Amino acid sequence: MNMFAAVAVLVSAIGTAMPAPQGPPPGRNFSPRFLPLTPQGYVPIVSSNFDLNPIDNSYNFNYVSGDGSERHEVGVLENPGTPVEGVAVQGSYSYAAPDGTPVTLDYVADNFGYQPVGPNIHPAIIRAVQQQVAEARVGAGAPPFRNNF
Repeated sequence: MNMFAAVAVLVSAIGTAMPAPQGPPPGRNFSPRFLPLTPQGYVPIVSSNFDLNPIDNSYNFNYVSGDGSERHEVGVLENPGTPVEGVAVQGSYSYAAPDGTPVTLDYVADNFGYQPVGPNIHPAIIRAVQQQVAEARVGAGAPPFRNNF
């Protein structure tokens, strides 16, 4: 192979190995929902916040990612200093399903269990959760959960 052919092969190999440009397509208005995955497949975090109250250990956090998904959560210590001490959590998350349908879910997680609410939850699950909470309220005389830390 002569020197010219070797250089031509090298240039074409380098040209095919160059990464594609990242960012929203030209001419499209910027929206976090159109940010591409990184070459490693990660979705970037656009904004996030975490606050921890050192006095009562309550917390509040949220984030928004590059694909438009979001999560918000607040946790509060309940029954501090007792055998049934635990954290009650309230939050929500949202994302776009693979077909583009928006999915939003709100939830509570406390001594009565995990309680999701939202239009994307099957009615049978909602009924089962309602029954779970009703049974937990009746049995509230017994410790609902323990922290063994």
